[in-house]
Amino acid sequence: MSNLSLKHLLLAATVAITGTFSCRQAEELSSEAEIVSFTFDTSVEANSIVTSVPVINGDSITFSVSSDSVSERLSALVPTITVSENATVSPASGSAVDFSQGSVTFTVTAQDGVTTRAYFAKAVTGTTDNPDITYPIDEQLAGEYKGLLNITLGGEPVGSDIARNITVAKVDDETVSLTLEDFSFMGMELGTIKVDSCKIVGSDIPEYDYTLSGEQTLTLNVIGEQHVTVDGGFADNTISLTISIDFNGTPVDVTFEGTKLTGNESSEALITSFTFDASNSANAAVFGTTIDQDNRTVSVSMNPDTAGAWDLTALVPTIEVSQGATVTPASGSAIDLSNGKSVTFTVVAENGTENTYTVSASGSIYFYDFETWEAGTMYNDILNPAGWATCNDAVALIKNMGPIFGGGITYDGEYPVRPTDNGLEGKGVIIESVFTTGGEMMGQKIPAVTSGTIFLGTFNAMAAMQNPMATTEFGIIFEDKPLTVTGWLKYTPGEDFYNENGNIIDQQDLGTVNAVLYEVSSEDETLNGENIYTSEAICATGSFETAGAAEFTQFTVDMEYVKDYDPSKTYKLAVIFAASKEGNQYRAASGSIMVVDSVTIICE
Repeated sequence: MSNLSLKHLLLAATVAITGTFSCRQAEELSSEAEIVSFTFDTSVEANSIVTSVPVINGDSITFSVSSDSVSERLSALVPTITVSENATVSPASGSAVDFSQGSVTFTVTAQDGVTTRAYFAKAVTGTTDNPDITYPIDEQLAGEYKGLLNITLGGEPVGSDIARNITVAKVDDETVSLTLEDFSFMGMELGTIKVDSCKIVGSDIPEYDYTLSGEQTLTLNVIGEQHVTVDGGFADNTISLTISIDFNGTPVDVTFEGTKLTGNESSEALITSFTFDASNSANAAVFGTTIDQDNRTVSVSMNPDTAGAWDLTALVPTIEVSQGATVTPASGSAIDLSNGKSVTFTVVAENGTENTYTVSASGSIYFYDFETWEAGTMYNDILNPAGWATCNDAVALIKNMGPIFGGGITYDGEYPVRPTDNGLEGKGVIIESVFTTGGEMMGQKIPAVTSGTIFLGTFNAMAAMQNPMATTEFGIIFEDKPLTVTGWLKYTPGEDFYNENGNIIDQQDLGTVNAVLYEVSSEDETLNGENIYTSEAICATGSFETAGAAEFTQFTVDMEYVKDYDPSKTYKLAVIFAASKEGNQYRAASGSIMVVDSVTIICE
């Protein structure tokens, strides 16, 4: 029993020792995978075209060949390669290798059979190790080059005429580095491409004074480790490059044509003007534009009444930029701002500095030109400007009912609000305070002078029987936040100013523009002549007044908010033009005339 146990113990010990030895063997396998030397034995006839000792720089190997080398001779070079101890290399040392198609990949596999490293060897025409040859890198070649990139993926274009700068920096007398910052394509931000070692050689190609070439494995954002090669040339302060990336087996080729900067170029890259030529019918729906330089945005204000009737897919802007800068898309190119779309414009300064602007359309401009007039609801001879209520209905009651129920109240003149062909452009609206005698009609007071008035809202004639102030139902449902009401007007005050008792007093009449935004719980709720300026529902107000303007003068009414605007609430907006400021108190001058045109409500 004891002999059996000893036998088992010896067997177990042998297994343990063998296992330990095997593990140590595995642990001691080398992971080194480097090319230690890479040479060409010139006694081999095929290698006679090699004119320099190959230079190993990282994973790049470069050697020069004679200028009369042809593809047939380059296709049979025989390198001698020394690698890390017990490592292997493919293609193998001493085998013929074809260098006629560009760089050749040599893969070194370490002793452990797992670790590998790729080297990229390339033949260049010229001399890379002759100390007597120098290149004017400092004086001529190094610097920043501004130009355009074109990108293909698998031979298919994926980007064209992309403005970029590439920097060439000296490494040594025969070597430069290339840096392309912030490279991206197809929405992938790959980051900076920097090839640290590109050899410069004198060129036999007529187009170039010097050629350059290099390659390097880079770790790029999104796509990870990729091999990058660079070929190109210099001529007369210009550079031409092809940068090739092996994108998971699919070639990405980036071409660049650039011009060297002097250092005196402007760095300003601003859109200084962004307009739409109104003579171009494609731009008919545009009212104006606003450039926000702080946020690099351009807001194109659209007239809601016409924007929906025009095609916004082909607007044509006229763009001015900083001196020496360029903009893409170019001025005069059609852009699509329909359905909430925006367009990005890239401005590139003279020195390559870049800014982007986002251009979008806004429907928050409301424009009234008074070209269209509509028949009144009470009498066929009344005309009111489309979209507006007027005091014409009130005067129509006096005109038609006064002789019957007014006890001597008569008025047979023109209606206070009427069109004129002498607007700022085309038609405008005349608003006149007219003499309506004064007195009482059906128990209600009639002013000596009825102030000419137009307003956004509704005239309720039937309310006059109970309360004349209730006839003016001010305001329309308004879904935007108004900021400014602007337009053009002329004003001439009347000579005879009547007070509420019908007596002429010594007072100057004034023309006014008022705007009131107020909150409602339903569309039926409204403010009228009694409470339009005093109600607690008021959210914002603004006003303008004038004592006289012989020619069209622009007015501006800025809204002052007394409450925070809440877009979830329902609001009405009233804009009121009155030829007599105190007309709602029955105080006005007969013959005060205001002419208005081109009214605009600008919203946030």
